[in-house]
Amino acid sequence: MSLKSNSKIIGASVAVLIGIIAGVVVTANLHLLKKSMADGSAPIVYATNNSKVPAQNGPSNFVALIKKDKPFVVNIRTTQQVKSNPFQMYRNPFGNQENPFGNFFKNFFNNVPRSTYTEESLGSGVIISKNGYIITNDHVIKGASKIYVKLYNGSTLKARVIGKDPQVDLALLKIDDGNNLPSAVLGNSRETQIGEWVLAIGNPFGLGWTVTNGIVSAKGRAIGGPYEDFLQTNAAINPGNSGGPLINMKGQVIGINTAIIKGAQGIGFSVPVNVVKEVLPELETGKITRGWLGIEIQKISPALKKVFKLKTSRGALVSSVLPGSPAAKAGLKSGDVIIRLDGKKVKEMSQLPWLVGNIKPGTKVPMEVIRHGKRITLMITIGSWKSPKNTFNNKTQKVSAKKLGIIVVPLTSQNRLEYGIQNVRKGVIVSKVIPGGIGQKIGIMPGDVIQSINHKVIDNIKQYVSDIDRAEKSKQFLFYIRRGNMKLYLAYSK
Repeated sequence: MSLKSNSKIIGASVAVLIGIIAGVVVTANLHLLKKSMADGSAPIVYATNNSKVPAQNGPSNFVALIKKDKPFVVNIRTTQQVKSNPFQMYRNPFGNQENPFGNFFKNFFNNVPRSTYTEESLGSGVIISKNGYIITNDHVIKGASKIYVKLYNGSTLKARVIGKDPQVDLALLKIDDGNNLPSAVLGNSRETQIGEWVLAIGNPFGLGWTVTNGIVSAKGRAIGGPYEDFLQTNAAINPGNSGGPLINMKGQVIGINTAIIKGAQGIGFSVPVNVVKEVLPELETGKITRGWLGIEIQKISPALKKVFKLKTSRGALVSSVLPGSPAAKAGLKSGDVIIRLDGKKVKEMSQLPWLVGNIKPGTKVPMEVIRHGKRITLMITIGSWKSPKNTFNNKTQKVSAKKLGIIVVPLTSQNRLEYGIQNVRKGVIVSKVIPGGIGQKIGIMPGDVIQSINHKVIDNIKQYVSDIDRAEKSKQFLFYIRRGNMKLYLAYSK
């Protein structure tokens, strides 16, 4: 047999071997959610890449990454029926001043029949499986009566909602005509490092597919919500980018772009892809079940650390416990610091909601807390998440604490009515916060109800004055405050 023939046989054998190896690697990195869909849809098959794929060398390789990843980014267009309000068509000629005609015009226009019109909005999404499953933000499709997905090849398909989770702002869509679609590779956001180059792909302002670049600026960011662990990036995330992917230099999706801070340039936030993978099984079934404790928590500031005599700022400070909740039944108290749950450390306050949410309701787990400087362990049965109904839904006398820069009034019936405080019977109401004063610096706001100072409950104005004088001598203030339906601690020490 000739050398040339041998070379062909060897080459063919090598090609077959490479094909087999590649098949094993791809199969090993496909994740199949085997449970059947409630509506009979095919299960989600998404790809991850756990191998040590070398990252690209930054900007010089953006072109190659964009060509590879752009096809799995889709444009999402929604429509919804909105009733017009004739009164909104007219500006108040008196500006911000009180309208001398009261509600006359408003009541008049409210009696005028309202017309209905169709409102459209735009967003982005990520194809995560070849059979047409798409991840986007819940706020992108919120209230939509119809959802359309535009693919990279220009075709437009109608989509339906499989599941949504407003608490983490994620939604799962399905396009039934999807077949062998380009799909994303989901990375590992825990391995993402601050300073890594990233790309954000989306459809800002409805202009079409747009790419921006930047770096990961921070991890574990909280911007106001129950379940938060955002990636922060300076890659531009403009209106319309919501639901689009944040991509690392390996071409993997590490986040779903979701939010910007109004008025702040260069600051955007993405839901980590590991969160997406955690909630995906429940999004697939359309039913979200999440553990629940029934508490409000807050971060431990340096001042609170000093007042509570804590050795570290790690953990979650319990500011209030809802009566009858799993936490209340387990003996958890306001002022406790949760440092461990079910054997897992609580390093940051934002970690606790995720730890609780990932525990199956009905499970009994240990919780380690610091109470008055001592570590104790409580056994708590995790409840099922719900939107708890909080029951906490004239200025005849004023007391000014000039040293603190606040003015308070008593909890009289008239003051309760004026400040919208119905069922609170203990404390004093903050009527004014002096700019630049200590009260403003530590976060006290008008309308706050100061219910205790240095753990002493305030029954009336007289006791408030006495407690303030006592706190002045100790040079330490720990306020326990009710603000609307929320309770929190604020501290100051000289």
